[in-house]
Amino acid sequence: MITKAGEPGCGHHGCTNDLRDHWVGLPNAVTVLRGIGTAVLCLIAAGATTAWPWLLAALATYWLGDIADGLLARWTGTETRTGAVLDILTDRLSVCLIIAIYGTIEPGVLLPATVFLVQFVVVDAYLSLAFLGWPLLSPNYFHLVDAAVYRWNWSPPAKALNTGAVVAVWLLTHNPIAATAVAVAALSVKVAGAVRLAARTPPATRRGCAVDESTDGAHL
Repeated sequence: MITKAGEPGCGHHGCTNDLRDHWVGLPNAVTVLRGIGTAVLCLIAAGATTAWPWLLAALATYWLGDIADGLLARWTGTETRTGAVLDILTDRLSVCLIIAIYGTIEPGVLLPATVFLVQFVVVDAYLSLAFLGWPLLSPNYFHLVDAAVYRWNWSPPAKALNTGAVVAVWLLTHNPIAATAVAVAALSVKVAGAVRLAARTPPATRRGCAVDESTDGAHL
């Protein structure tokens, strides 16, 4: 099998031998634009008399843009490790800005928001960037390394629950205790994944195949 970049592949979709930086590309442009758009809308919200419409627009720009850049990369066959890292960093910038502005409007959200930020900006960032230790295109293919860590963090249900559950509970109840409890539960899942991941040793070389045949890591 030959990858689009001309590097020999192992046959597993998601593995890559192309470890070069690829900054130019439509998916990366979408990532940068959604990051800039979210930041601009947050700055407008910070100075607006009524911040809600601008914050909602910032949240929509972040979420829809996050979906769009990933889908575009997959549909066009232009996924790159550089794009995955850019996406991960842009997510955290966007979320921090939105929460910072929202916290000035709703101080009651600060406790669950703080727990959520520890989970998302610290622990989840460690987990999400760990794919760089293997010849993978992005965390979306981490099932080739460890299926359990993938299920807990990047499977569609995990993505929805780990990021959306706290927001949903807060918007439905405006109860800091309930939202904090959900945030702590999500943080616990992330910590468990981080502990499991820390026990794994990345391969000596990042070229080749991400699947560890000796442990059958893709089927754990």
